[in-house]
Amino acid sequence: GADAVDRIITFDKMAVPAVAEYKYWEARCEKLPKKIPWLFPPVPVEEEDRHYEELHRKYAPQLLDVYMKLGGFYYKSGQKVASNMGGFVPKIYQDVCQPFLNDIPARDPDEVRAVVEAELKRPREEVFKTWEEKPIGCASIGQVHRATLMNGQKVVVKVQNPEAERTFNGDVFALKTLMDVAMPQLSVAFDEIQKQFATEFDYRGECRNAIEIRENLKKAGYKDIIVPEVYPELCSAKLMVMEEISPSIPLHHALDEQAAKMAKQKGVSKEDFVAAEKARIEAEAQRLAKEGKVMESVSAGDYDKYIAVQRLKKWVLRWTVGWWSNEDEGIIVPMNAAKLVDDLLAVHGHEILIDGVFNADPHPGNVLYVDGKLALIDYGQVKRIDDEARLGFAKMILLVEAAIKVDPRVDPSVRPEVHERARKAIAAHARAIGMETEKDLDDSYYDQCVVYMGRMDAAFLYPRNVIQWSDWIQERDPLGNIDKVDYLVMVNTASMMLRGLGEMLQQYRNLAVCWRPMARQALEEKGMLQEVETEINWSIP
Repeated sequence: GADAVDRIITFDKMAVPAVAEYKYWEARCEKLPKKIPWLFPPVPVEEEDRHYEELHRKYAPQLLDVYMKLGGFYYKSGQKVASNMGGFVPKIYQDVCQPFLNDIPARDPDEVRAVVEAELKRPREEVFKTWEEKPIGCASIGQVHRATLMNGQKVVVKVQNPEAERTFNGDVFALKTLMDVAMPQLSVAFDEIQKQFATEFDYRGECRNAIEIRENLKKAGYKDIIVPEVYPELCSAKLMVMEEISPSIPLHHALDEQAAKMAKQKGVSKEDFVAAEKARIEAEAQRLAKEGKVMESVSAGDYDKYIAVQRLKKWVLRWTVGWWSNEDEGIIVPMNAAKLVDDLLAVHGHEILIDGVFNADPHPGNVLYVDGKLALIDYGQVKRIDDEARLGFAKMILLVEAAIKVDPRVDPSVRPEVHERARKAIAAHARAIGMETEKDLDDSYYDQCVVYMGRMDAAFLYPRNVIQWSDWIQERDPLGNIDKVDYLVMVNTASMMLRGLGEMLQQYRNLAVCWRPMARQALEEKGMLQEVETEINWSIP
């Protein structure tokens, strides 16, 4: 309709000039010097970085303004930019788009009441003893309110924006057009993401998802992971009621607070502290990458020891000089970042490889920090995979884990024929499960699998960053039809968010190593493990 056209025009007024400028400098700095160097001499890296920095600073605020104005699917896209856990978005865009994680505008209370009562088919007061008009969170298609049931149970209520579904198709069309031009290497993945997002408009599906995953994780014994209980009798297409997890804090808020404390201790702003840490880490990662190494991470056990020491210091100060000073406030007791990352990867690995039902959107806004435990919320983007796909993926995890050990970037002493057998085994299995590229190159399958399912650190991307790496993969051998492996889009989306969070916390992980136990369990339960392990014995001709 006319509204959809107006929204597309509003978006294009910002997007078209931005894409044109970015494409011009991409051609000038990267493509033209290769094709006609006598006319376009090479651009120094420093100058190229400066041009892109100027473009980022020019267009990031414009993107924020337009996305905030349009809402709907643009809110979801803004949240992806703000989370940026896979590292595909320039840091300036990530910083500018932080309001999408915390400051999406709330809707009028009367409009919210109308939706609630229409879904309940009765006055709100007949179901909820108390109701907080101010939402505790606003997202792309709904917002969340605290309330109390008649029996005194504290709950949170998710209420859908009645306009969200109406604007969805036009918004997706506009963003898809931009993706096809600006980042074609992500275009196929975007198609799958938007299909998954389209399922979020009926909260009854999310209700069933949350109940199923809660039961699966309880059965698996994940004691430090909480999935809120849902009240299905009160859930409908546009309304979802679940228990409130309290006290808790969104993970990204907890991380921000910790960074602010560390910055204060050093006498600098949080922004300067984070920027300095990022620069230090990137420099060290690049240095190690040249040797095929990854930065070492503090283990969960070492974190526990440090936390215990800090707590003891805090206790001693509080009960000595704390009577007349606040010195104990300068003692920072950090969260156990290693355990946090380990737990998130283990849970999602179990969901994918054992249960075949997983949450594909585990960004930090969907994770609550609960005094050392984690609560996982928002089950709108849940993906299901059948046994054939699940077991094929399990085999690939074991192949990748073994192949990385004999990759020359990790062990330069590996015999070439051993690495070649590993490379060909991964390429063959990629074809067997349905992966396709236009040129069908072994190297394309190998490179994508070892990064997306193994290591995405600088050693495996060097000398490129993740954006340049994905551009290079697309230019060399574009991705083909993904109908048989569409589940991999959501698996990779989830895993890259989690590994990106790990990198932000200086917790680097080889995904294949983390998910190896679940992959072995999945294959063993079907009697397939021995056959796969025999195939993986690379050293035997």
